[in-house]
Amino acid sequence: MNKIHTFNPLLHGFLKNLVAPWFNRHYPVKLTNPEILKEMKPPYILLPNHMMKWDMVLLGLKIRDPVHYMAADSHFRKNPGRFFMRALGAFPKAKAKSDLGAIRHMMALKEKRKIICIYPEGQMSWDGGPLPLYYSTAKLLKLLKIPVFVPIHSGAYSVQPRWARGIRKGPIELTIHPLFPDGSELKQLSPDEIYEKLTGLIETDEYSLIENRNWEYRSPETAEYLENLLYICPECREVATLSSRGDTISCGSCGFSQTLSSRYRFSNRNGTPGRFPTPREWNAWQKVTLKDLLDAYYKNETGKPFMEDQGMTIRIADKKGAPREWTRMGTIALHREHILLSDGNEQKKLTLKELSGINVMTRQRVELYHNDTFYVFDFPTLRESGYKWLCALRTLGLPSSYAWPGEEIEKL
Repeated sequence: MNKIHTFNPLLHGFLKNLVAPWFNRHYPVKLTNPEILKEMKPPYILLPNHMMKWDMVLLGLKIRDPVHYMAADSHFRKNPGRFFMRALGAFPKAKAKSDLGAIRHMMALKEKRKIICIYPEGQMSWDGGPLPLYYSTAKLLKLLKIPVFVPIHSGAYSVQPRWARGIRKGPIELTIHPLFPDGSELKQLSPDEIYEKLTGLIETDEYSLIENRNWEYRSPETAEYLENLLYICPECREVATLSSRGDTISCGSCGFSQTLSSRYRFSNRNGTPGRFPTPREWNAWQKVTLKDLLDAYYKNETGKPFMEDQGMTIRIADKKGAPREWTRMGTIALHREHILLSDGNEQKKLTLKELSGINVMTRQRVELYHNDTFYVFDFPTLRESGYKWLCALRTLGLPSSYAWPGEEIEKL
């Protein structure tokens, strides 16, 4: 077994005092039940919702002792990232794959009486709604048999949505729910019962919360970069024709346009309610529409790709090595049975039935496995949608850390 790296308490205290002033100023989080912190004695496990890129820092600033986070293995593939993550006590988990090493690591952290944090949804929310949870998390809790707490950030997505740049000014609340406060109840519960209880806490609706509490998230660029999330026009149903500017997203093909308010509500140019109430409903519609478009594509006998992106930086890695650059001006194209990669001189065909682990890191970086080879795709600008690739390949049946509502992951 590899060496267990834990978060040095002195380093933890130094970093906490260093970053706290900046984060408290830009992301002022209100802990709604601070009294619960007195009940939380290590070892225990945290299972938060994952609404924005800094929520692990915001959570860590509220917890007295160092928190050891499970993170995607791509963060550990090369230095200085590997060194930095280990210094913080983080440990790797392969995306969308079973990983016995990660389980052994958590068992060792339990023996050392440490705090473990896992995001059971697998990744950040794209549209402000919850994602299905990994069923294996319930089995893990049954194995660890330690107290379980569920921190829920409300408003964090709205302050900095996954698809956006910059910060919107608005409230964030954190509530830490004691799911299994002493761990003893886990002995009597089945994984199904554990999974159901956890799902009930994670399933929060950011937009309903905003509406009910009359919260606002102000920015002159409310809709800027929304095309990272929304990639199908509701009017003409074209893919990747949407673009944003300020508080407006519009289609370059048919002229369809919507304005996004500080409460994340769409409206038409004349101020009437938009085609969809919020980005979440638009996203739900485009997932259904994407399947229809793919079905139509597969019935068509033309040799053209379903979608294509150019100017891509493509990197390749074997097993757990650091990705090496293959090209900076590549093309990726989705065909009927494969993804075609091209650098102008050489081509690679990635057969769809041999692909797995499709994932998008942060906003745009697409990662996937073809057999045992790891591929990373970076877009030339911040306007292209990596999410459309995730959705297309998931619709075609590729396993991923992302799932559609109602879909169970890893229930074996």
